[in-house]
Amino acid sequence: MSHPAPDPAGAPNASWSSTAGGRPPLLRLPEPRRVPPTDPASVLPEEYLLDSRRDLLRRLIRRSWAAALVLWPLWLCLVALYVLGTSPTFWLLSLLAAIADSSLLRQTTVMMGFSGGGLLFAFLGLPLLATALSLLLLSASAAWAGRIRPRELLDETAFQRAVSLRAALPLLAPAYAVIALLVLAVMVQAPLQWRGLSAGALSSLAMGIGLCLIAQTILRRVLSAPRLLGVPSPGELERTVMIGPREERREAAGRLRAQDRRHLPPHREEFGPASVLRALRVTARGWCLWVVPAGLGLAWIVFAITDVVVLFSRLSSVSSWQQQAPAQLPWQLLVISVPLGALTALGLGLAPFAAIRTSRSLRGRVTDLRTHPVWSDRVAVNPWEGAVATRTGLAQAGVVLIAVVVLGMTLALAGALTAVGWVWLVLDVLVLVPFVGVAGTWAMRRHLRYVVYGRAGAYMRRRTPWAMVAPLFGTRADRADDPVVIAEIRRRRRAEVGEYGLEPVGPDPDGTAGHSGSGGSGGAGSAGPTGSGATGAPGVGDAPVGLPDFGADDGAPTPGGGRRQAPGHAIPGSTTELRER
Repeated sequence: MSHPAPDPAGAPNASWSSTAGGRPPLLRLPEPRRVPPTDPASVLPEEYLLDSRRDLLRRLIRRSWAAALVLWPLWLCLVALYVLGTSPTFWLLSLLAAIADSSLLRQTTVMMGFSGGGLLFAFLGLPLLATALSLLLLSASAAWAGRIRPRELLDETAFQRAVSLRAALPLLAPAYAVIALLVLAVMVQAPLQWRGLSAGALSSLAMGIGLCLIAQTILRRVLSAPRLLGVPSPGELERTVMIGPREERREAAGRLRAQDRRHLPPHREEFGPASVLRALRVTARGWCLWVVPAGLGLAWIVFAITDVVVLFSRLSSVSSWQQQAPAQLPWQLLVISVPLGALTALGLGLAPFAAIRTSRSLRGRVTDLRTHPVWSDRVAVNPWEGAVATRTGLAQAGVVLIAVVVLGMTLALAGALTAVGWVWLVLDVLVLVPFVGVAGTWAMRRHLRYVVYGRAGAYMRRRTPWAMVAPLFGTRADRADDPVVIAEIRRRRRAEVGEYGLEPVGPDPDGTAGHSGSGGSGGAGSAGPTGSGATGAPGVGDAPVGLPDFGADDGAPTPGGGRRQAPGHAIPGSTTELRER
């Protein structure tokens, strides 16, 4: 990436060794300029990674057996969790008692609202049907992954992560949808075996969501970009850059990572609703990595212990405990959580901008605006960015802590704060709030530029051969015949030769021979065959192209104003013929 030179009058006093590779520090950079968006209709055929979406779908189908080995156990576990979620502890005791008397297990099945035939179909048929339904969404995976534009992603790692995520997520969409619909059905009192969000049901939900996240991680490895697209992994590109052939290092370095043009701190601190939404998006990404796994683990442990306590307390106090409704979440919690959750989300979205405002004093300590890939190098020359990331994490942790305290006080005043509620409040303060701070700092270290400016692809293009993974419609051959693509080829050729005013010799995209000169469309010369390359450049798989004769067909001037044919232009066949001329 070429940067404008810093202002000599304001050149920094810092040593050049403070930047990576001993390069001079860059300050006073102008506002990053946006680049025109990529028009999918004008992408050249050789700039597609795959021939068509159908090709990508075929590759996904060839890997469907591995995806099925992940999806079938997932659906089997979800069915088992639904059955056991009515009362996990009672099911466990019944299974132990069934060793001595098998009739007790049948009694438990009927007591929980199930039947033997229904359970048999649920465990044998439902996982197979659900797996088949999930695999039917492979076409959606191909359509979604085919739209990825590699040049607009900052590095190869981000590109390959996007491919694996878009390939795996549609396959897991039915599982997430079933869990969400189950919770909604229980809340509206649908006729299900779950009569409420009891402790057993909540522990099963926590484990089910956790299993979906684990399956998503495995599916992303099964459907990784190197396996699907045949591209080298980022590790292989790094090895090529370090120890590969010299002629391949530059290309591998360009594909591996592009220079981020969204420098920090920004020139203006003016942010709108779109910036807040971007902050919420990256915060949610950090939560999925740090907060959600910790919360699901705690939820499964706490609610499983609660189910044990509820079961034995009922057995000791009421003889016919099974006729009573299971312990459910208090309705006050649901009523309070909705507005409090909305305010908490707003506070999380505004936290990065509060950190930016409070870090203004550190702008003068920035010695280099270049975006270093390694965080330790970046924060060494840009303490402003490090302060914003740390203060954002602290601010978000403070917002969540205030929300937890307000929720606890409200439930206590409403008389709905139980022993389990107290346990959750303590765990939130001691465990989840620190994880929220870590997640906020992690998100800002990696995505602060996205929050401030937006997508990296709006300001740069990575040096990779591919503009898109697959055409939106048709194949490469179909795109080569499209008039929009032909016009784009001509435009690029004119842009390449505009400095010299000459067009390259060779066939035009429409099959006519090229000509010299910057103007005119019907130059003389023998027409060669149309090249098969998408750019129309001769020399690769084309027949020899006739060169222009530069006036060989023109004759000498005649008295009538025309030109007579001048002899001697043809190549002589022998020395005798040459002497006769």
